[in-house]
Amino acid sequence: MRVVEYDASRRANVADLMARVWGERPDEEELAWFYERNPVRPASVLLGEEDGRVVATVAMAFLRVSAGGEEVEVGMPLRVATDPELRGRGIFRDLQAANEQRARDLGIRLLLTVPNAASAPVFLTKLDWRPLPSLRVWARPRVLPGNVRVVERFSLVDEAPGPHDRVLRDTAWLNWRFAEAPRPYTLIEADGYAAVGRRGRVGVLAALRGDLLREAAAVARAPVVIAAPPPWQRAAYALAGYVPTHRTFTVLGKSLGHPVPPRPHFELGDLDFL
Repeated sequence: MRVVEYDASRRANVADLMARVWGERPDEEELAWFYERNPVRPASVLLGEEDGRVVATVAMAFLRVSAGGEEVEVGMPLRVATDPELRGRGIFRDLQAANEQRARDLGIRLLLTVPNAASAPVFLTKLDWRPLPSLRVWARPRVLPGNVRVVERFSLVDEAPGPHDRVLRDTAWLNWRFAEAPRPYTLIEADGYAAVGRRGRVGVLAALRGDLLREAAAVARAPVVIAAPPPWQRAAYALAGYVPTHRTFTVLGKSLGHPVPPRPHFELGDLDFL
């Protein structure tokens, strides 16, 4: 297998691979948005080639995170795929190890991820990642629509590190992730902000700061709204009608020089598949 770097000329190859793996071909413009336009820095994407055909890919997106009271740029592996005919040969392990070395070379000191069931064992047993507290999904019934200030783009957001280990967002990142996303989101901005999406008949509270829980649930216009409340805000979510469900997401971490925080938190919009 030959390892090559992704560039814009390989979008169609990656889309074809994902169609073979997941049965649905992503739009190439979505790949361009996610891989190439992140304002923190473009994703690090490696491809595995055999006989001139792309048979595997790994990607790492980059986020600003508050970790231990310090702002840290974090690499987040995601969108990994291996051709079904070639699984079991260690291709993902080798590509991911190469991408982690690439992250080191870029000066990245911390990696965090929310893996799928297939990739988690490789991260844990082959690549020296370690498990962290999982994310619990909460849900509440719909809220009747009310008077909510919906905006097309966010403005004047710039979060600083604090006592909680979480993703730090600014205006450019929020607008890239939600206003410019291929999937539609409803954006709220008042004394804080919220981004709300839909997956089928389920509303997704993707990101929130401030006292906008009721407004966010109202604009979802879905029978059920789900969220991943930060541990330090669970009481507020409970008062707003959210209750914990059985659904959780695995979280893994790996140090490249910065200590792995004991309980980093992601909201649902920090996960690329939601």
